[in-house]
Amino acid sequence: MPVNVLVPPLSQTMDSLVLLGWLKKIGDPIQKGEPLFQVETDKSTLEVESPADGVLGEVLAEPGAEVTVGSTIGVIVEPAEAAASAPAATSPAAPDAAVECAERERTPGDGDAELHKVVSEQRRIFASPRARQLAQHEGVMLDRLQATGPQNMIVERDVRAFLARREQAAEVAAPTHAAAPGPALQAETEAPQFAAVQSGVAVAPVPAGRRISLSGTRRTIARRMQQSHLETVPVTLTREVDATELVILRECILGELGEGDVRPTYTDLLVSIVSRCLLRHPALNAHLEQDALVMFDEAHVAIAVDTERGLVAPAIRSAQSKGLLELARERSALARRAVEGSLAPDELAGGTFTLTNLGTLGVDTFTPVINLPQVAILGVGRIRAVPAVHDGQVAIRQVMHLSLTFDHRAVDGAPAARLLNDVAMLIEKPHRVWL
Repeated sequence: MPVNVLVPPLSQTMDSLVLLGWLKKIGDPIQKGEPLFQVETDKSTLEVESPADGVLGEVLAEPGAEVTVGSTIGVIVEPAEAAASAPAATSPAAPDAAVECAERERTPGDGDAELHKVVSEQRRIFASPRARQLAQHEGVMLDRLQATGPQNMIVERDVRAFLARREQAAEVAAPTHAAAPGPALQAETEAPQFAAVQSGVAVAPVPAGRRISLSGTRRTIARRMQQSHLETVPVTLTREVDATELVILRECILGELGEGDVRPTYTDLLVSIVSRCLLRHPALNAHLEQDALVMFDEAHVAIAVDTERGLVAPAIRSAQSKGLLELARERSALARRAVEGSLAPDELAGGTFTLTNLGTLGVDTFTPVINLPQVAILGVGRIRAVPAVHDGQVAIRQVMHLSLTFDHRAVDGAPAARLLNDVAMLIEKPHRVWL
């Protein structure tokens, strides 16, 4: 019995994925659990296993296609059926006479609701959620679009292609001026240049630029950042912290390590500190889900990692219960897989709080963006030597800045300030972490 190959829900933030390629060809035998195809999510590249034993009998989506979660992109058949399941060229079903008539009579600018109703009733239109949202925003009727997605589905690129054609048509249809404009037209076209010359401003042509389409990952990041900006009420608290003792502690730890031991970074030290503080401030170690604040008993600290694909934030589970070297090993492994694009979906989900460190890039302070559905994120700046007052004396101290952004819908300023104060205290006196 044939088994459909479905696109699994591998990302919490995407309703469609990019099919990178098939690991088997039509006619190849396949075992259940064996890697069958590769997809690109908003965070990583993943292999998807075969749902059954058999032979790959049909492929319904080609590499590079955007495939909707839950859609069928292939069929696995039993070996005896393989010969009868040879792929054949397919083409979209021809519309019936009523649809053809309606489409012939339709003009490019026609927005007649009755015509749209007739066409919609004659042909069911399949479209991805993002394609429907974009079409609705741009005022485009789905029955005017040519589907290029799997199973004759309209995807986002089909809407954008239609919009590009419509824009080109509008430019062609725009009225053009005669070769020899009259005095009034000549004055109208020359006036801006004349005014610019009179004011001493040189008129320069608009420079040409390269147009680079955003990748699926970059589009997802853009959407999530905009969602965070629109949905949250972000407030950022900043604080200067004396990190001299933290610097001394790390130097002592590094001096005690063997040659093959992992070397803890300041990020590792901060994860250890922050995770313990979060347990005393559960309202900041939480998710905001509709009208409920879900607080967690363990701190799953997500670490922002910069990759060529974009920013990702894998989570260190139960960070508060792990030793420094264990945290360092796990953080290093997660960062490596993030750069390679091989993070598993569960490594990218479930974070309860995010830490982002731009100090390694020379940044002092910044305003981090909340990683929904979390309610807070801590930004860490660089550590630098500055003259400061310490014990009544001016001395050179190692200073850093912390920036805590929180969602004011979920928590007020005072609880957030108390968390920031506890983190600052443990940075200034890190030996208290283990008391």
